[in-house]
Amino acid sequence: LMVVALHPHAQQLLQRALHTEAFAREYLAVCDGCPPQSEGTVDLPIAKAEGATIRREISPDGQEAVTHYRVLERTKSRSLVWLRLETGRTHQIRVHMAALGCPVTGDFLYGREVAALPQRFALHSHRLCLNHPATGKRMEWVSPLPQTLRTLLDDSAELL
Repeated sequence: LMVVALHPHAQQLLQRALHTEAFAREYLAVCDGCPPQSEGTVDLPIAKAEGATIRREISPDGQEAVTHYRVLERTKSRSLVWLRLETGRTHQIRVHMAALGCPVTGDFLYGREVAALPQRFALHSHRLCLNHPATGKRMEWVSPLPQTLRTLLDDSAELL
């Protein structure tokens, strides 16, 4: 799910709302392994990894990054996790899940690639809520987990 403003003024209003409670972003991720708790909050600062152009890492000198999570399903080797961003740092979910010891399945930077997901990892934008910039009306969009990601929860699937 993605929001696109059609007018510059609307874009400014949406950018101001982006890091407020009025702008809710929720994701679903299939992860290798499972977080240590069924639900929780990851509050670990994130910074660009030294010498890297793209990769991020947990760092005490990084920017504040807060991710709330809840495990929805567990299998022998994977889990389906609901995530809500409180902040929105680059690669935030990917870095936080790797820090919990359960990287997003197929994540080539923070976990390992999976042949069943060429050019993709198992992170899905699930729900987006915001107030319309002109009318103030509450708007919501929901996108269910794609079947290609759901099949990753089947431990009998050939994924290597």
